[in-house]
Amino acid sequence: MDPVVPPARWETPLRRWPAALALVLLLAGCGGGTETTVPPAWENPSPSAPAPLTVKEAKGRYLAIVAPYNTALEELEEALKAGRPWRTVRGLARTVATTNAAHAEQLRATPWPAVAQAPVAALLEENQVALRHWQLAAEAGSAAALMREIRAAAAHDGGKQADKVRTSLGLPLYRDS
Repeated sequence: MDPVVPPARWETPLRRWPAALALVLLLAGCGGGTETTVPPAWENPSPSAPAPLTVKEAKGRYLAIVAPYNTALEELEEALKAGRPWRTVRGLARTVATTNAAHAEQLRATPWPAVAQAPVAALLEENQVALRHWQLAAEAGSAAALMREIRAAAAHDGGKQADKVRTSLGLPLYRDS
């Protein structure tokens, strides 16, 4: 025996109810009035700039950011002192260029405390000049071109600016640490 199926007229009001409710809600939302909508209290506010780091937080962040760049520079310096082939030194210059660019981006993205903002900005300006030379060194086609670009980059090493950043954060100077 087949189950009892109600006549179609019994189903019609039930099917129309969700459609009618959706239409009412849609029309209510499109009233076109001039009132402003206040977001519900549970909604998060729009994201804003992150709060600056504390000096203590900034110390650790700065050291973590510059460590790979400092290591790459030290390896390049050791290779030069050891008289390594220029193509090997060029590869190390490429590493310096890559770490230089990465550390500059991280320095820009960090919300520094007020005492460090100006020194970090000055360091970034000097870093930008050095980065161009590191990139040229990484692509150098001869030992002479490589050494010329390394000397040019070294002239803009940002040492004075980095010392000011470290001083502003209460860190020892680079060669003292």
